[in-house]
Amino acid sequence: MTIRLSSLKKITELKGRMTQIASGEYAESLQNLQTEQAKLQELINSHDEALVELHSLTTQSVSAQELHSWMLYVNSQRMLIEKQTVALQKVEGECEEKRGMLTERFVDEQKWTRMQDRRVVEHRTHVERLVQEALDEVAVTGHQRERG
Repeated sequence: MTIRLSSLKKITELKGRMTQIASGEYAESLQNLQTEQAKLQELINSHDEALVELHSLTTQSVSAQELHSWMLYVNSQRMLIEKQTVALQKVEGECEEKRGMLTERFVDEQKWTRMQDRRVVEHRTHVERLVQEALDEVAVTGHQRERG
């Protein structure tokens, strides 16, 4: 089955648009990944600062209630870090999925582009052969008139 050249061009253009859409989705997922990584880093930094503050409080005379409050605060930060880590892993998975989709669409687009290129070459070869046959026929006809 031979696909018409005009149909191949339309399919190739459509595959190109699909690749562009996948590329945009992948770029957006990378942006989300960077945002989630920044959130995690911010939580880690805040947690580290809280630990330094807690350590400095232990060298001073503070009440047990205040020390307990700081411990609860540090533990809540750890929980937030764990939740953010899970959220980051989810976004990483989505990012990998989008990258896979982009790769699939790019490969598909390249396949159709190569098919279109081959079809263009076949079409040119066919047209050149027809032109040559017509020129040969004109030459033979002209040669026969000269003899005749």
